[in-house]
Amino acid sequence: MIRVAVACGAALLVGWIALPGYVHPMFGPVPWYVDWLPVVAVAIYSLGLGWMVRIYRTDPEPDARNWRYRDF
Repeated sequence: MIRVAVACGAALLVGWIALPGYVHPMFGPVPWYVDWLPVVAVAIYSLGLGWMVRIYRTDPEPDARNWRYRDF
């Protein structure tokens, strides 16, 4: 699952780099938030990928040897 998330991020990055030059909008000026959209998108993607790695690396059963193999 982490590989899929990294591959999607890489594909989006390649697509963003391969975009043609800036095209002027047809109707009116560019809104103020357009310059910040890539920054916010990268921040959200990084947060989600970091969360996935954190979940992947946690121990599903902490101290499993202490309770599973106990002799009664």
